[in-house]
Amino acid sequence: MMAQFRYSAELSGDGPALSAVGWKQTIMAECSPSVRLTDTPRIVLQIKDPTTRFPIQPLLDTVTPMTTLNALRTTALNARAAGEHGRAIEAWRALLRQAPDDWTLALELKRDLKSALHYPDSDPQFRRAAQHLPDAEWLAHYIALYAYHMDDLDTLGQRAADLLKDRPGHAALQALRADVARQRRDWPMAAQGFAAALRLDPGNAEYAAKHKAALMYQRVGAWLAAQTPHGHDYGIAVVNLDRNTERRAWTERLFGHGPAPLHRIPAVEGSRLPLSAVQRLLGCPADPAMRGTLGCFLSHAATWESLALQSLGHLLVIEDDVIPLLPLPARLGPLGLTPDYDICFVNDRLEPRLDPDAADAPSLHRLADAMLSFLPEDNAPGGDGYIISAKGAAKLLAWVAQDGFTGDLDWRLLAYGMDPPAIAALPRHAHAWQVLDRLRHGIPRPDRLDAYVLHPALIRTVGVSSDREDEDRERPT
Repeated sequence: MMAQFRYSAELSGDGPALSAVGWKQTIMAECSPSVRLTDTPRIVLQIKDPTTRFPIQPLLDTVTPMTTLNALRTTALNARAAGEHGRAIEAWRALLRQAPDDWTLALELKRDLKSALHYPDSDPQFRRAAQHLPDAEWLAHYIALYAYHMDDLDTLGQRAADLLKDRPGHAALQALRADVARQRRDWPMAAQGFAAALRLDPGNAEYAAKHKAALMYQRVGAWLAAQTPHGHDYGIAVVNLDRNTERRAWTERLFGHGPAPLHRIPAVEGSRLPLSAVQRLLGCPADPAMRGTLGCFLSHAATWESLALQSLGHLLVIEDDVIPLLPLPARLGPLGLTPDYDICFVNDRLEPRLDPDAADAPSLHRLADAMLSFLPEDNAPGGDGYIISAKGAAKLLAWVAQDGFTGDLDWRLLAYGMDPPAIAALPRHAHAWQVLDRLRHGIPRPDRLDAYVLHPALIRTVGVSSDREDEDRERPT
């Protein structure tokens, strides 16, 4: 028989002897004397026969005194009030270890995760407890997500289906089921779900856009699947930190069984870089807040070096927070890459904003042309998915050896791929113009990459916390 105990101050007994086994000491209490337990944070109880001293029943359960739980809650709230969200997060996590399905604690954890600029669904403890949110809170949380964690799709889809039985006219639930299908690349089901949501909410622009996109990906996916070249002419390199084993397994499930071989590139952990090395590599006074950004840049440089070692002509470079949107081709020919290309961006953040109804197959667009449709307020084009040729990798390695590793990788790649007239053509109020114009003057380079963008995108990033940003925020000790 299992039981869970919570004690605020003391434990008393008049029957069998009680053995309170703490982490650091063992306290024996014979029959009636009281045993104070507040000095041990975790206690395990056994009930023993007073004569034989053998346990009457097996080890019961881990016990946390109520004072400890209250202290953790107080610590979390005080840390939040002081703006110390990292300390608050650890306290909420400690509480969730005691009550892993407590959805109220999940909401508290979510609040501090967001305040610390973390994505709540990156946290496994939050995801587990969030499954027990009441219907209204559950729906409000999950319909706001851009994408869902792969391991939760079955649970999400089933709960949405169950709720639809009682609320068949709820458009957001129909869209949620469609989003789950979208995450699975089940484009027919996604199109069907968004169409159902649109019938219930005809004026919803988001549902209309997602419905058109699902139909486009259904058509383009079918076209790619019909191309049957044999063998592969490229590899896939995923940038992944050694400590991110969950993301590594996730990426291997998604990309490890495709037509091209998957290679893992151990990412450089920027937070471990000595500040003296940071200063040398950046070519400016060391800023601890740029160590994660530098680690990301160096990790991608390692993928460019790996291209020559693998004796491949081309490499699809991805980060470990992306999912495929289309079936990857066995060879790159169907994507229409030119023989002299250096780099082709295939991520959704750089995808040209074209009419999805007109797309039946992949199309290639000059980077300079694609950037004209990049939204002025967008500040993260992303280096999470691009195809690079051996020639392009050699150029990049030679250029960064001269120019250093200052700034964000994605903007540097764009700056290397756009000449001054192309940058000057961007709107002056756009974030892209401000960054690229500064780079053009700060790192002048006469040559340019032969750069393209694919439409529609092959991959997209999902809603998980950024390792680069986390390491930038981590202060050196």
